[in-house]
Amino acid sequence: MKKFVPILFLSLLLILFVGCIAQNDKNEDLTPYLKSIKNYSTDMDMTIQNDKQKLKYEAKQFYSQGLGYRLELNKERVFIYTDDKISVSDSISGQKYSIDSTSDDVYKISFLNEFIKLLNVDGKTNYTFKKINGENYELLTASMAENNRNIDRLVLYVNQKEKSPRALVIYDAKGNEKIIIKYSNFKNERHIDKSLFNVN
Repeated sequence: MKKFVPILFLSLLLILFVGCIAQNDKNEDLTPYLKSIKNYSTDMDMTIQNDKQKLKYEAKQFYSQGLGYRLELNKERVFIYTDDKISVSDSISGQKYSIDSTSDDVYKISFLNEFIKLLNVDGKTNYTFKKINGENYELLTASMAENNRNIDRLVLYVNQKEKSPRALVIYDAKGNEKIIIKYSNFKNERHIDKSLFNVN
């Protein structure tokens, strides 16, 4: 019996130790992984709430490091973002035109890499962990660098098991939800079709 007590005690310590390691693994910060993504594609639903109405959009996103962003909005318009401009192709009117890259914050902020840039503003990553509908999430919080009443705080929900973003909620300066973006079919692509980013 005396020999049994130390063995039981050591077994309990081992179980607690392994449990702590497993918990730490489950709550691993995914920010470095998200920063390392070089190409991705995802479907996206965006809801914008203003004082008068609620606007809903469906879109498809593509990102490639060094090439830029592509947003296919409601199967009506295609936006290709490069460093200094946004090239727009309107499939309904058949028109193509360019606009200044600073004129469109709402769509561009929906890209994962734009959110990650905001995390690097103060050199700190603000994150918490939460269980939602039986799944583990990391919640990454960032603030706009500029003084913007409509876009003040952003919270990205990352599914820990899949290592993929599921939602981005954008709050105004008063703490109201202004934009809700839901991601689905997120794919970390090894290779992506470079022709998707052609502006001609």
